[in-house]
Amino acid sequence: MNTTAVISDTDRRCGAYWLARLDSTGRNELLVALLSRFNHDLRTPLNTILGWTHLLQKGGLDTVRARHVADVIARNSRDQTQLLEEFVDDGRAILGVLQLQSVALKMDDVSTEAIERLSGLLTLHGVSLQSKFDTANVSVNGDAGRLTRLAYRLLVIVTRRAREAGTIEIETDVDRGQYTLTLSGTAYEPDWSESALLDLRISTLVAALHDGELEVGADAARPCIALRLPCV
Repeated sequence: MNTTAVISDTDRRCGAYWLARLDSTGRNELLVALLSRFNHDLRTPLNTILGWTHLLQKGGLDTVRARHVADVIARNSRDQTQLLEEFVDDGRAILGVLQLQSVALKMDDVSTEAIERLSGLLTLHGVSLQSKFDTANVSVNGDAGRLTRLAYRLLVIVTRRAREAGTIEIETDVDRGQYTLTLSGTAYEPDWSESALLDLRISTLVAALHDGELEVGADAARPCIALRLPCV
């Protein structure tokens, strides 16, 4: 396969090349895709809440069982709230109106927080993580919550595509005044799914709002995602 053609196709679908050509029609299409996924994802926690609430309404539950039902409802309510918050943020990012609360951040700390949040998904997929951070004293200007979510989203993308018992490599570096977070791992899928592409495109938009960019390697068998943000 011609390497140049592969690179062009990857750039065409997401990343800085794609962003430079994104118009209002493309943004509307992204919003439609995001709304469709949100509608699908919202039903799972909502149906769980409705089902367990019905049990409570019927009555007759002992104290232990009632407490378990309450815990399930609370957990799914939290999941639903987080899902809604992320949907609103993603929609605003697509429209280019996401309001950021930028401060100087140690990006290694942001990446570490994202990794800690990822632990359950790593276990579920039987994947390990190998990290090499060389930028402990490097700072960027950004919104802490949005950049943590961005790093986590990129980790999730690579984890969900990783081979079972595989290893995801995460490295940080500074190159020409830019902080670079690089993620790579051997994939079991031959190409990016539509869901992953949607996440990559939203990630590209969030990175751009922080004056950064996202680069996605052309090798589908071992995808490499690089997030670059200007240092301060």
